[in-house]
Amino acid sequence: MSSWSRIAAAVGLAAGLALAACGPKEEQKPVEVAPKAPPASPAEAKMRVGEEAAARGDWTAAAKAFGEAVALEPGNEAARVNQAIALERSGDLKGALPLYRASLEMAPENPDAAMNLARTLVALGEVKEARTVLEATLAKVPEHPGLLNTMAGVLRLLGKYGPAAEHARQVLLRDQKNVAAIKTLALIYADEGKLQLAETFFRNALKLDAKDVSIRVNLGLIAFRRGEHQAAMTEFEQAVAVDPTNAVAHANLGAIALRFRDYKRAVKAYETAIAAGMLSCTTAAALGYALEGAQDGQAAVTQLGKAYEMCPKDEELLFAMGNICMVQLRDNQCALQNFEKYTQVKKGLAKTHPVHGLIEAAKAMLAQPPLEAPPEVPQETPPPAEGTPPQETPPPDSATAAPAPAAPPKSEAAEQVPAGGEQAPAEGKAEGSSATPPATASVSEG
Repeated sequence: MSSWSRIAAAVGLAAGLALAACGPKEEQKPVEVAPKAPPASPAEAKMRVGEEAAARGDWTAAAKAFGEAVALEPGNEAARVNQAIALERSGDLKGALPLYRASLEMAPENPDAAMNLARTLVALGEVKEARTVLEATLAKVPEHPGLLNTMAGVLRLLGKYGPAAEHARQVLLRDQKNVAAIKTLALIYADEGKLQLAETFFRNALKLDAKDVSIRVNLGLIAFRRGEHQAAMTEFEQAVAVDPTNAVAHANLGAIALRFRDYKRAVKAYETAIAAGMLSCTTAAALGYALEGAQDGQAAVTQLGKAYEMCPKDEELLFAMGNICMVQLRDNQCALQNFEKYTQVKKGLAKTHPVHGLIEAAKAMLAQPPLEAPPEVPQETPPPAEGTPPQETPPPDSATAAPAPAAPPKSEAAEQVPAGGEQAPAEGKAEGSSATPPATASVSEG
């Protein structure tokens, strides 16, 4: 796949993930029960435990408590929805899905239930089913702004930009200051390549909600697509200033730093993004390439190995690990293992591919007998010249100047040309990396 193809694929995936945050954000908040009196039942007591856990961000404990409330009181719909939300927030989308389905089945005309289910389906890649869910509820509640805007986002993911824009405009006809609808139109225009129009809509949305970090992130992405990397960095930094935990902004800062060979900054940015919850094949691999550039070969191989476990279809990660083992670590056994596995899983590998020569080189190095150190020849200290006073050995605790350490050899990894020949750097990749990572700078936020 060409560099541009990889970038385009990353944009499509990112757009799908972005929609999950669009529309019903406000409907995700667990139902609050003010503790004005002692709980009336064991189920209510569990509800309060769940609310307290949710308030401190412990979504796993919250899901457990809400689930116990449902077990005690199966008809408690608030507990069931809160359990689904807590599971979703903890990352268990598949666990949340049947609960959201049950909620919508009990109230098929409920817009919040439909949007919650649609959001989860989109996050799981079931975009067409999400459309079906929204269509059924819109037939019952045709003018609900949240439903209309969520449907616009789903249609956008399906590439149906005209109908998507029409749904968003229906929202704006009733409420010209609906930020969610303005952002959806901006994303549609960006997908269509109408970057100036997209920027105008994002700027209008920013005037209405200056604290919406996703707007800053998308403005940064537009600048990046125009090649205005400094402007993009400024937008991402402003996003992080408002929300230091925004993983998308940190990941894109890492992509820009990697592009310009600021490897230490790239490592820090990607580590922050992953710690904030943005662990994916893209960010895991990009962190590996940043570590390679920072000359931490062992950490780079470990990180790229984790990325390969997540995405075993990305065989190029094996080639990258083999290259780092051979060039930076001088570990020919590690290089041989990765290169040979690469030949086993890579389909349609040409006989002229450089990996074959690298395998032979690694085997040749491993076949060489280890070099023996020459025997040490005892050297006698010559007697001091006549008239020279004897030199006393200082006591162990004396302060003596240590000899200056030898300068480390110049590393070649940062300038290593890929084995396949010289390649132009892809978006989010520093020149000289051993393989082409996916384009993290194409991550968008809805």
